Amino acid sequence: MRLSSFLAMQVKNPPAYRPTFSWIRRVLFILLIGISLSLPPHRIQTRVCGPFQGGLTPSQEAIGGSASGGESLQEEPASTISVPAPPELPALLTLSPRAGFGLAEKADPLLWARRLGAGWYLDWAARSQPDLLAPEHWQMVRITPTCLLPNVQAIRQLASRYPGLVWVIGNEPDVIWQDNLTPEVYAQHYHELYYLIKGLDPRASIATAGVSQATPLRLAYLDRVLAAYQRMYGSPMPVDWWTVHGFILREERNSWGVDIPPGFQENQGVLYEIADHARLDLFREHIIAFRQWMAENGYRQKPLALTEFGVLMPSEYGFPPELVADFLEQTFNWLDTARDPQTGYPTDEDHLVQRWAWFSLSDPLYLGSNLADLDQDILTQTGMRFREFVLGRLPSQPALLEP
Repeated sequence: MRLSSFLAMQVKNPPAYRPTFSWIRRVLFILLIGISLSLPPHRIQTRVCGPFQGGLTPSQEAIGGSASGGESLQEEPASTISVPAPPELPALLTLSPRAGFGLAEKADPLLWARRLGAGWYLDWAARSQPDLLAPEHWQMVRITPTCLLPNVQAIRQLASRYPGLVWVIGNEPDVIWQDNLTPEVYAQHYHELYYLIKGLDPRASIATAGVSQATPLRLAYLDRVLAAYQRMYGSPMPVDWWTVHGFILREERNSWGVDIPPGFQENQGVLYEIADHARLDLFREHIIAFRQWMAENGYRQKPLALTEFGVLMPSEYGFPPELVADFLEQTFNWLDTARDPQTGYPTDEDHLVQRWAWFSLSDPLYLGSNLADLDQDILTQTGMRFREFVLGRLPSQPALLEP
């Protein structure tokens, strides 16, 4: 309830125990009400968001105790672990415009981009841009039913000062512990932010929020987004970039995985099991389905970015470092070559995906996919596979600055 509504109720129906106001107090009280009523209403409270996390992976108890034959999953105390650091790799002289990474922990993006050969990254935030042209940072506005991060004033300042950037509007609005928006509410916020940013920077590229995975349930969520936008604004939703996430997670209410999108009454979608999590065939199926959906809805002429994918399951659940590194190489190989003359992006020789970002450089919650060990200041086995692929396969552009 807004303060003005509360105060108005108190004036109309004062409690029996309240003493009679003097005329001066009455005037001051009415002035206070008038000031409150004059303040513009805010659909989104501009306060700090978070935390954005939830039960993507099943607990040990949920899969019947320990996942490794009854042994404890507790890690060995750090003080007893001794891992010699390998020699430092020289920084790459070129960066790939296609391959990128998510930056979940505080680290120097230029340093790690040069070590990996990655030409772009995102960190789920909008921030002041350093005087660099590479690696490219994608801005993101986080939205929930009760917050906007950054706030409108900060968005105005950033869009005015740093023209020509990509702005992603939201992150996994289909996931209840991420942005948690119904399709209709997301369409409204997308419209407002699209025209706010474009009005300040016509060169900006506006990208949709990535849904967690391109299953039928998540595509139905996007169907409702497009329908709501058309109904509210009388035109198709304007999009410069589509984004999607490439995870393979269970869709079941009150279970591990990504649950059910807000605003949907279903209790289950695709009931993936833990063993499905790093299946290349399912990964490919999702991306192909998303490009097909784009073409069917009139967006074939738009580029697609895969802004999150990787292996969230821990090693103890059957996903050791070797498997994760193999999955990275297999997905990179497919993304680099996957084309379709009916659904691919014509400007990019019908490639299905124009950019992809591995999740993530380093994340304290989902350690299995980490590209780097920040404490040791080295690339992991998966990070080395990323680097080797970029060096051997992807077209590169000159790096502009030394780390």
